[in-house]
Amino acid sequence: MQLGVRAQESSLSEVFAPGERLRMPHYQRSYSWGDREALDLLGDLIDAMDAAIAHFIGALVFVNGDEPGELEIVDGQQRLTTLTILLCVLRDLETDEARSRALHKLIADEDRPLLGEGANWRIALNYDVGAFFRDSIQTPGATLKLDNEPGESESQQKIIANAAAFYRELRDMPAERRRALADVVTGGCALVRVVVDNKDQGFKVFRVLNTRGKEPGAHDIIKTELFQRAKFTTAEANAYAERWAEHEALLGGGAFDDLLRQIRVIHDRSPKGDLYAGFQKAVLNKIDPRKFLDEMLPNYVAAFRIAETGQDTLGMGAPQSVLNSINQLRALEHKTWRAPAIQFIVERGLTDPKAPEFFAGLERVSYISQVMVQEREARNKKLARITEAVRNDRVLFAKSGPLSVSRDEARKLRDRLTTRFGTYGQRRAIALRLCAAIAGGRTIPPESDATVEHVLPRNPPEDSHWMITWPDPVKRREQCDTIGNFVLLTNKVNQKADRLDYRAKKEIYFNGGGGQEFALTRDLMEQDAWTSDVVRRRTEMLADILMQTWGLA
Repeated sequence: MQLGVRAQESSLSEVFAPGERLRMPHYQRSYSWGDREALDLLGDLIDAMDAAIAHFIGALVFVNGDEPGELEIVDGQQRLTTLTILLCVLRDLETDEARSRALHKLIADEDRPLLGEGANWRIALNYDVGAFFRDSIQTPGATLKLDNEPGESESQQKIIANAAAFYRELRDMPAERRRALADVVTGGCALVRVVVDNKDQGFKVFRVLNTRGKEPGAHDIIKTELFQRAKFTTAEANAYAERWAEHEALLGGGAFDDLLRQIRVIHDRSPKGDLYAGFQKAVLNKIDPRKFLDEMLPNYVAAFRIAETGQDTLGMGAPQSVLNSINQLRALEHKTWRAPAIQFIVERGLTDPKAPEFFAGLERVSYISQVMVQEREARNKKLARITEAVRNDRVLFAKSGPLSVSRDEARKLRDRLTTRFGTYGQRRAIALRLCAAIAGGRTIPPESDATVEHVLPRNPPEDSHWMITWPDPVKRREQCDTIGNFVLLTNKVNQKADRLDYRAKKEIYFNGGGGQEFALTRDLMEQDAWTSDVVRRRTEMLADILMQTWGLA
């Protein structure tokens, strides 16, 4: 049986031998190794050098490319690119010209102008970093001028950061030791070189190698599957790969994975288990790949960006009230609200007349689910009902619809708002929400420097005035974490106030501390003392404000 797979033990100098041309296929993800991974590899190579043993770098998988003599890298891009960066730094630090030229032969074949041939770079990265990599790393002397090349994309910045890290580690190493390291890199890196016969098989090998164990980037695996199903020509694949890279650059790799999870949640009634398997079943098996890439994905990317940032940077016409609701949602610990939010934006747009009502309702039920500490399963089911009803106003906005709150739920919520908020995330979300609900207040994005300050400290000093005004330890414990004891301050001012007595705290809050900028803090300007009765009355008042804001009073 012809398996169509050839494997052999090899060394890096053989993989990078003169005449070899290694290219990155369109479905590969961008360069993603950080300096931690790069320095770990360097450390392993130095250890191998000191121990006089080979260092095994694993299997490298290639598929025959479109042009004769060209190999596409199916698996091994991160290692090969990082090793190329290391070779370039070693080459540029080498003072012996003959040795430097020998190292460069592993990076490129020199151009031959008399024959009309340009340099053949041993490894060519994708279009988004290929030219940058040649100019900033592979060109002789380039790694000595890294300060001039900050890089624009995340991948470019990581390439420069890793080259700089290698340079810092190697510049003060004795020349003979650097040369010994170069020998280990070129001849002491043991690997298995695997070549598969055709691209379909290459796709499958890539998917198998990258979907087992921890997911390094599910969007890369899903992109591979989409491209294979679409049966693109090379030109089409390059064009779609460029669009995909633009989406990735806009969101970032980790956020792109998160977006795909949200798309899966929208299309899957029971989104559990592996992301790739679930996405394949709920989305890939039901939607034409070209339709998904052309029509659906760009809209999902735009919607996800608004949900993630709370800003309408793409000019989708979002009313300020909708952006306020989204920023209030972003403060929550749970993120289940994103699927219905994204679905509404994609299906109906932010200029839809019902958008303010929808997002206000989504914000209300999402806060209630956090405040009431609903079980994840119950919360997911409720928000899934909202997602399913996005297109149907009669169901979505019905009195007993998924955005509604029953009288019993409202009663329980009112009681809950007067009790303790035990976690930092709960306290900060409810304090930020109160700051927007109070008259004269405003919505504060969760990434702001606003922090929750306990007016009555959680652990007041034994010799402080707090022990006189709050002698009962039971009341201190019960009321310290209630909303009546919360104010908002910047982190710096919060640290200053810390466990001081009330009058000293007020002085810090309002005498240059900016406390008056926060609606939740402002009312303390008229409050002379801080007692149990004051906190209880303030708790009741703030609970009523939230209930009125949510239309539940």
